[in-house]
Amino acid sequence: MAENNQDIVVIGAARLYNDFWSQSGLRMAGFSDQAIELPPGTKTYHDIFEAKYVTKYLEDYVNNHIYEAKSLRERILFGVKVVSLQKSNDACQIFGSDGRTFSATRIVVATGHTSRPAMPVLSGRQDFLGPVIHQKDFGRASTEVFADSARLNVAILGGGKSAADMVYASVKAGKKVAWIIRQEGEGPAAFSAAAGKGPYRNGPEIAATRMMSALSPSCFTEPNWLSSLIHGTTRGRRMFAQIWMGADEACRKEADFEKRDGDRPGFASLRSSTQIFWCTGPIGMIQRTDFWDTIAKNVSVFRDDIVEMRQRSILLKDRSEVPADALFCGTGWDPHYPFLSKDQLVRLGLPHAVEDDPSYLSRKWDKLLQAADRQVIARFPQLAEPPAYFQRPQNTTTTRLFNCIAPLSEKGILFLGDVHLSNAFRTAEAQAIWATAYLDANCVLPSLEQAEKEVAYMAAFSNRRYPSHGRKGNYFHMDLVGCTDKFLRDVGLVSHRKQW
Repeated sequence: MAENNQDIVVIGAARLYNDFWSQSGLRMAGFSDQAIELPPGTKTYHDIFEAKYVTKYLEDYVNNHIYEAKSLRERILFGVKVVSLQKSNDACQIFGSDGRTFSATRIVVATGHTSRPAMPVLSGRQDFLGPVIHQKDFGRASTEVFADSARLNVAILGGGKSAADMVYASVKAGKKVAWIIRQEGEGPAAFSAAAGKGPYRNGPEIAATRMMSALSPSCFTEPNWLSSLIHGTTRGRRMFAQIWMGADEACRKEADFEKRDGDRPGFASLRSSTQIFWCTGPIGMIQRTDFWDTIAKNVSVFRDDIVEMRQRSILLKDRSEVPADALFCGTGWDPHYPFLSKDQLVRLGLPHAVEDDPSYLSRKWDKLLQAADRQVIARFPQLAEPPAYFQRPQNTTTTRLFNCIAPLSEKGILFLGDVHLSNAFRTAEAQAIWATAYLDANCVLPSLEQAEKEVAYMAAFSNRRYPSHGRKGNYFHMDLVGCTDKFLRDVGLVSHRKQW
C-alpha cells in the first residue's frame, strides 16, 4: 500500500473449493467495523462456516468502505506484480511488472507469507503424466481433476491442515486417495475437535480468552500474580503442563486410532507426535463430523519419502509404488520478499542469509540475542527444556523489525503480516492501528538501544517458546491476546481491556 492511494492487493476466490471451511468461528471472524453476516439457513458447525463467506465478506468490505468518494476497491490495482523498489531519503519508487512506476513517501508492505508456494524437488517429475499442484492452486485445479474420470488415483503430499483438507475433498469427489507424509519432518498434524465449552462455541474462542492465554508464557504480557503463580513456581508449571498434555491426548482420542472400525492399513500412522503447547508440528481443527471416518475407511496412508515419480505412480523409499494420476502438495509456503535486494533485506532488518550479514552486525545481534535468551529463561524456566522436535535448517538471521513491523533504521516503510498469530482478522486490525499511529507520529519507538533490546527479547522468546518454528523470531501462535494487546497498548488504547 502506498501513501498516494495506489494499492497493490490480491483478493480473490481462486483458492476456494468445496468442503473448504474457515478456521475461526463467526464471532472470531471479520473486522470490528463490519460484521460477517451469513445468509439464513447457512450450514455451520460449532459456529464454523464455509470459507466462501469470508471471500464474500472481503469483497463487500472493499465495496462498502468509501473515503473521499472513492471505495477501497477503486484504490486497488489488480494484476500488478512489484518487481523492485528503490528508497532514498523520504521518497520511494515502486516498479511494476507492467512497466509502470509508482512514487510514495510512505510504504506498507502487506504481502504476507502465503503467496509463494514451497514446492518439493521431485525426481522424475518430468515423466509424471499428471499435474503436480500446490495447495495455493487447489481450488482452481481440483475442479478439472475431479471432473476427469480418467484421473481416478489422487495422491496428497504433506501432513498439515491444508493437506488434510485436500485429502477429504478428494475422497468426497469420488477419487481413490493416497496420503503421503514423509518420514522426516514434523509428521502429521494434531487435529483438535471444533466444539467449545460453556459460553464458547468453538475451540478458537476458548484459545482467545485471557484466562486461556494466561496458561501460556508470553513475552508480551507484563508479570502479574497469575503469571507468577503459573510460570514462576514449580507447582504451577507442573499443573499447567498437565493441562497441555491433556489437550494432546484429546486430539488423539478424537481420532480413535486404535479402535476405529473399518480403518485401512496405515491409518494409525496419522497419530501425531505434535505437542500443542510447544507447537512442535502442524496444528489444525476438524470442521466435519465425518472427517475421521472418511479418512479411516477411504484413504491409504503412507509415512515415507518419495524417491521417484513415474508416469502414473509414485515410488516411495520402502519401494512401495503408489498409483497416482495427480499429486496435490500441501507443502506450505516460502516466506520471501522477491522484490527486495540482499542489501535491502539487511538494511531493513528482515531475515536474510547469514553470509550476507556484515560481521559487525552479526556480532552485535549475537550479543543482544544471548542476553535476551538469558532473560527469557530466567522468567520462564520451563522453556529451557523443550521436548524432542524436528529442527528445520536455519540459514537466515532473525527478524530485526520492531514489533515485527517497523525497521529500526528506516522510516516510512512498514511490513504487515510478518508476524505469525492464530487469528488473521484480529492480527491485521491491531497491526493496522499500530501502523497508522506510527506513520502519523502518534506512536513513537523507544530509543534505538532499547528498541534493539526489545526486538532481541521477542526473537529469543519466539525461538525458545516455539522451537520448531520460532527461529526467525516472528512466530507467536499462542500469543494472540498478548501480542495484539501490545500493539494497542503502544498507541495508548485501553478500551478493549476490562479489569485484567
